[in-house]
Amino acid sequence: MNRTAIKALPAAIIAAIGFYGSQAAQALEPANLELGPVYFTPTLDLEEFYTDNLWLTDTDEKDTWATVVTPRIEAWMQNGPSEYSLSFELEDSTYHSSGDDDYTDYTTKLDIHQEFTAKNVVNLFAEYYDGHEERGTGFIEGGLSLITDKPVEFTQTTFGGDYTYGSLESQGRVKLAAQSDKYDYQNYREFTKFYDRTEDTLAGTFYWKVAPRTDALVEARYINNDYDERDPSDPFGSLTSDEMNYLVGFEWQATGKTSGHAKVGMYDRDYDSSARKDEDGFLWEVGVLWEPRSYSRFNLDTRRYYQETNGVGNAINTEEVILGWNHDWNKRSSTGLILGAMAEDYEGSNRNDDTYKVEARYDYAFRRWMDIGGGYRYEDNDSNESFYSYTENVFFVEAKLSL
Repeated sequence: MNRTAIKALPAAIIAAIGFYGSQAAQALEPANLELGPVYFTPTLDLEEFYTDNLWLTDTDEKDTWATVVTPRIEAWMQNGPSEYSLSFELEDSTYHSSGDDDYTDYTTKLDIHQEFTAKNVVNLFAEYYDGHEERGTGFIEGGLSLITDKPVEFTQTTFGGDYTYGSLESQGRVKLAAQSDKYDYQNYREFTKFYDRTEDTLAGTFYWKVAPRTDALVEARYINNDYDERDPSDPFGSLTSDEMNYLVGFEWQATGKTSGHAKVGMYDRDYDSSARKDEDGFLWEVGVLWEPRSYSRFNLDTRRYYQETNGVGNAINTEEVILGWNHDWNKRSSTGLILGAMAEDYEGSNRNDDTYKVEARYDYAFRRWMDIGGGYRYEDNDSNESFYSYTENVFFVEAKLSL
């Protein structure tokens, strides 16, 4: 079930995490169709779930069963260490007690990984997403879900890439990255036209080896959010902004039983409009994987970052932490547990939200070509403006199929 209003940046730009970023190990081993040098990998995901609060409201909760069907196909080829892939995914959801919320999303991705030499590597990517924000998220939160009749629809067009000079074994290496995302909303245009925007990101990271498997790093990141139009009724003017991130830290690979990264630094966000308050402060990005046994894994992810506004305030100053545990009980059975907490401060308004999430799941590798699983999700959003508070319980079963 997709609860993501705007998808996060790829790891080439910023290590992005989500509440459901850690899942139990899967044993699915898709077979490929071969046509000359090109391989085709089709897969199919099926999910049936029940939610007791589809629109994430504090009153008049809507419960429903839903069916999600997600076919995808990837075409890919390899040339030595280089790899090229093109994929298409369709996600179709049917809500059995709320047909107005049905949706069909499309995603097309192109990825190019080109290794000219071991010390000269280029990644290029492009993605087109034609999707939606579910009622209860994004622009339609709280009681707005009860007075609207369909989700917000939008498209996201992404282009980007990165270049790395140096290898993991080098004393030093440099990584340069760039990405551009264009967001265009398709309905509720009397309101959403003021949130069409282009987000451009530039980043540079210098790594210096301080131990055989550990690098110190210095990183600078520039983010420009350019909004197509300003709302003439908004006395604070344009939402267009520039943001700089400065980070230092460490990255380590399989040091003993742990691996991960830890970065700390400062951000400085400036708005074009002098009527909006510029912001600066402390930020961090930490991701740690600990494997005490080959069959048991713990991960901790936490970060502080800015999200663009969903119509409330100037932007959303966000802190989140996620703790996950995955355990393989045998060659076929595994379980996963995720605990998450998020604090959102809506800059330029009085709103503050604290969100807590739990997911527990079980997965079984039924065949090489089929995984089945199921579980439970709980979400609790506590807002100082009760209009936005809610709880949700979700029970789900799913199957992942391949050739």
